Amino acid sequence: MQKANYTSTTTASGGQGKYPLSTQTLDFIQQQVMILQLLGYIGGSKYILRQPDGTNTGLAFIDGEVLTLAAKPIPSANIRYVNVTTKKTDIKADGETYTEARTYRIAALSSSASGESYEYSKFAVLESNQTLGEKIRQMPQTVLNYLQDILAEKMPLLSKEGVTQSQLDALTTPCVVSCTKSVKVGDSTNYGVEVLPTGTAKSVRQTVYLPDGRKYTRYYNGSTWIGGSGWKLEGENLNLECKIVAGTVYIRHGKLPEGCKIIMLRKKRRSRWRSTGGGKAYTKNRGKRIKRAPKRQYVHYKGVVLNTSTAGTWYVPKCISVANTKLDHDMLNKELGGLCRPFVVKKADDASGNEVYRMTGVRNAITVKKSAHTQNSAYTQIGFQVVSYNADGSVAVGGNILKLKYHLRRLRTRIQQGIDKNNHPVYIYKYKYYRAFSIE
Repeated sequence: MQKANYTSTTTASGGQGKYPLSTQTLDFIQQQVMILQLLGYIGGSKYILRQPDGTNTGLAFIDGEVLTLAAKPIPSANIRYVNVTTKKTDIKADGETYTEARTYRIAALSSSASGESYEYSKFAVLESNQTLGEKIRQMPQTVLNYLQDILAEKMPLLSKEGVTQSQLDALTTPCVVSCTKSVKVGDSTNYGVEVLPTGTAKSVRQTVYLPDGRKYTRYYNGSTWIGGSGWKLEGENLNLECKIVAGTVYIRHGKLPEGCKIIMLRKKRRSRWRSTGGGKAYTKNRGKRIKRAPKRQYVHYKGVVLNTSTAGTWYVPKCISVANTKLDHDMLNKELGGLCRPFVVKKADDASGNEVYRMTGVRNAITVKKSAHTQNSAYTQIGFQVVSYNADGSVAVGGNILKLKYHLRRLRTRIQQGIDKNNHPVYIYKYKYYRAFSIE
């Protein structure tokens, strides 16, 4: 790079630190700037550093020149060219006009060519370091997918009709097979099978691709198929997520295995004492109590089955099935608030006019006036679970229980009763009970 000695130049007359501001000096500076522009060739001869967004201008590099891109129009499918407009202006100074002393060049995106034009398709759009860094982090997986695709291309591709289960079990050599009218996998008789080694001797992974995009896998350890001949749908998840918005319960599930249902549970409590006496009890047992282990477990509440939704989508669950439709038909199509409403029963008010409630699973009554056999608030424990059933009705597999609490709480409200002698409002406080949910 050329350099001008602005601060320590000496003159023949003994001047120190003087430098003439002349047209030669300005041209010298401009030449250095133009040299810096040539560094842009590192990225190519034509590219866009920053796209315009309708408000802010962009920046383009064209054959060694950095130009501003007009804020409008913005990139779209209609853009075909980058047009460059040159404008020269005069300068007036000291009563004299200097003709075409300055040249302005600006580029703009356009759907048609005009004057100095360049094809937009020949411009590359540079990405930020942050975007490039993210792509680099994802590169190992990208390379792995690429190698798998290449391997699949190199493996023998077979087409087979009427493949049986035993033939599918015997397929342990790396290959790709297109099967038609074959043994069912995931309710489909047409699918593709990919067999790949897993890294240990004679062990492979079979992957079946269904026409609707589903993918099933299973593993062979060299002597037998792990877990029998059963397939696992990729992306299956038996766990549930929950959130509560403005008192409404939302749940979300992943891709559920075939035949799975979402059921509603209630935690059932039982006293540690059992009464053995009764009208038909033996004389020696009447009036006696025997200790037993207290019961604390979740049970299926009235056979309630909840609806499912698209995997990964939040939704409000509703009841779609109950064990006894004649007795509990009014629970169908109800949300969780309606399903839990029978847990709370309102009793007659006490002598002071306070509301009294009873809640399932709670021994004491619930009322504002607390005593030995009453309490101010209460809750019962409920839950959701993804389960599948065996042919005999027993649970084959179940995910983690999503645990919630159904509360009966009191809310204190302030009511104005009048004005005192100092003209100040007089208030009294009353309690009202309301129901709410929380996540354990």
